[in-house]
Amino acid sequence: MTKKDFPIFANNPGLVFLDNGASTQKPQMVIDEVSEFVAHDYANIHRGMYSLSERSEELYYKSKEAVAGFIGCKPSEIIYTYNSTYGINLIAQSLVKSKFLKK
Repeated sequence: MTKKDFPIFANNPGLVFLDNGASTQKPQMVIDEVSEFVAHDYANIHRGMYSLSERSEELYYKSKEAVAGFIGCKPSEIIYTYNSTYGINLIAQSLVKSKFLKK
């Protein structure tokens, strides 16, 4: 993957983007998949018993399998969070509660 895969850089050739912890630029393939999902499959997961919710849940688990395969772990070890601060705090709290870090 190179800069040419990211539309933001075509529109802003001199851009150097370092704020990836808060939000990151998306390659065109991600933009396309998210747009397709929102247009055709978007629904709550883990809450609905209707076909659209079941399809969203199926795609959610497939995404976890893809990420797990990419980084070499189990899908059950993947936790999606809504931002990096929450994710870092979750890791820190988990380490303290597990007594992994000695006081």
